Amino acid sequence: MANKILKRIYVSLLFLVFSLNVQAKMGLQAQSECELVVRFENFARYSNQADTLSWHGLDVDFAKALLEEANCRYKFVSLPWGRSIKMLESGEIGMMLSMSPTKQRERFAYFIGPQRNETIVFVTHKSRPYLLNSYQDLLTLPAPIAIHRDAVYGADIDALLKNTPNVEERFTVITNNKLRISMLKHGRISGFFAEKYNMLYQAENNPDYMQVEINPFVINQEPVYIALSKQSVSPKIKDRLEEALERLKQTGKIQKILKKYKLD
Repeated sequence: MANKILKRIYVSLLFLVFSLNVQAKMGLQAQSECELVVRFENFARYSNQADTLSWHGLDVDFAKALLEEANCRYKFVSLPWGRSIKMLESGEIGMMLSMSPTKQRERFAYFIGPQRNETIVFVTHKSRPYLLNSYQDLLTLPAPIAIHRDAVYGADIDALLKNTPNVEERFTVITNNKLRISMLKHGRISGFFAEKYNMLYQAENNPDYMQVEINPFVINQEPVYIALSKQSVSPKIKDRLEEALERLKQTGKIQKILKKYKLD
């Protein structure tokens, strides 16, 4: 009788080990099938590897939470905004955060979300806190305003960019954050457009941004989404990420990230 019991226990243990091995293999297979290159914006003081994600901001937190919830592997790359959109279209990167959907972008990207509401503001230096009362005031500043290439700043800014004579004297494309903050410090630009709450976070945590001033005039406000490349992200993985995003909302993890950046 004892031998029969031991035999049953032995068989049960073998079955348990086999089941665990199968589940582990399935988990690894699922993870290997989902591996994305993710664009992020580097706010680090230096470019060495140790600082790469030190001052990353909310989009990295969103991406890590989502991809880990979906059991996907990921790699972050720091890229200029305009170049990133072209790489998203070609499939060289799989994910971008905080994107406004447009008809052109919807040709090559899935948009899942909305991720959050984005508030774009005008950021200046504390020693030169220019006051804005209207969009036209942007044209009266002593130095150009730094903008990202191919960024969406709303209909009013689009109209200024389209209708302002010698527009390159008023608006200049700067893709590097460290260069942008250096130019602001030395008065070579009057300011730049940026996400309000990310700038608040940087101003409190990143020494490079502690002298910035956030103008109360709102440049643009609208929902932004997580964009996935149709070239490198399959519909199946897109559905998997949508399900993971919904779980993050239900468990309160999204709210926790928003609270960290004072967006709750």
